[in-house]
Amino acid sequence: MHFAGKIGSIWQRLPYLLFGWFSEYGYSIARPFWWLFAIWLLGTFVIAEHFVDETAKPLLGSDDWTAMALSFSNLFPVFSFGRVYFGAEFLQALPQHLKVLSGLQTVASLPLLFFLGLGLRQRFRLR
Repeated sequence: MHFAGKIGSIWQRLPYLLFGWFSEYGYSIARPFWWLFAIWLLGTFVIAEHFVDETAKPLLGSDDWTAMALSFSNLFPVFSFGRVYFGAEFLQALPQHLKVLSGLQTVASLPLLFFLGLGLRQRFRLR
């Protein structure tokens, strides 16, 4: 895989380069974990910043723990924490930029979770 990222145009090499950068070609457990952690932390900061803003009247009473939980639920959509712990009115009251951030977190987390599973599979593979 490493050498496949060396030949061709940049558009042909880009998937191989991203696969290596995000998961060390499926052998790393740490890389996808730290990418997931960084995405969770960034989402937590952005959501918490909105909660302390004065324009967050419908979401009043939300705190840093709520921001952490919402960011976590965005990263793991397969468990559907968002629907269980946050009501539909809470999620609908989110402003547009937080809905976009939630969508980006969800889309970014799916390949990273796959890469994490791939790394765990490689680590605990019986030979």
